[in-house]
Order: sequence, then structure tokens, then C-alpha cells
Amino acid sequence: MAFALILFLAFGACQKEDDNTTPISNDQITGVFTSGRSGLFQKQNGYNAEGTAQLGTDGASVQWLRLAPDFNASLSTGAVTVYLSQNQSLDLGAVGTFRRLELVKTPGEHFYKIDPAVGEDYKFAILWCASASVQFGNAELK
Repeated sequence: MAFALILFLAFGACQKEDDNTTPISNDQITGVFTSGRSGLFQKQNGYNAEGTAQLGTDGASVQWLRLAPDFNASLSTGAVTVYLSQNQSLDLGAVGTFRRLELVKTPGEHFYKIDPAVGEDYKFAILWCASASVQFGNAELK
């Protein structure tokens, strides 16, 4: 079950573990989260995005995108959405190359259930501001 989160971004300008397992305090995750791929957010288009994105599974083999506790994005429109994409730049017209997850509203740790699971061809976590139609950042998942 996914949960909606909205990152308030100001429209005025619109920690990595030594291993890949992370104890979870989220009641939707079963057991331990194991990261398969991760990357650091890179800011884009003059907007700040920073922190770690991880694609992995929990103890029940459910796939999740995790924004780690170091995740932060500045500015606030209230309409920033997290996507998984096959490409570094999100193209909403290229159906089948991206997966919309949820809105994000606060900095810090978040988990987004990926159902059905995605394969290795989804290489980027993207922050997209719908109200401004602009990409705020991306993290290449390696």
C-alpha cells in the first residue's frame, strides 16, 4: 500500500550504510530493507535536491524505493512527485519508460512500494514538479 506524500517546494525559484541492509522503523516494511541499487540526487534546473535514493527489497521480497534520512529538496510548490524512469530526463509522453510513485512533502526518510516490481532498465529516481512541469533532480540507481 502506497502512501501519499507532498514536498512543499517554494515556487519562487519553483547517509549511506557500509552494507546494503537497513533496519526499518516503517510498519509497512517486512523485516530488513536490502538495497540493490542506490544513487545520490543531483540538483537540476536551479532547484536543490540532495540525499540518497535506494531501490531494494524487504524481508517479504517486496520492492521499494527508499529516500534515505539525508533526503532533502528545497523550495515548495506542494506538487513534487517521485518517479522511477528508464531515462535521466523524465518524458511524460514516453509511456512505458517511467513509473509514477507518490508525492513527497517532507525531507527525510520515505518508502514507496513498487508494485509490480521494476527491472534493471529503470535506472533513475526523479523528482518532478507537476505544477511547473520541471524536473528538480535525479538520482542514478547503480
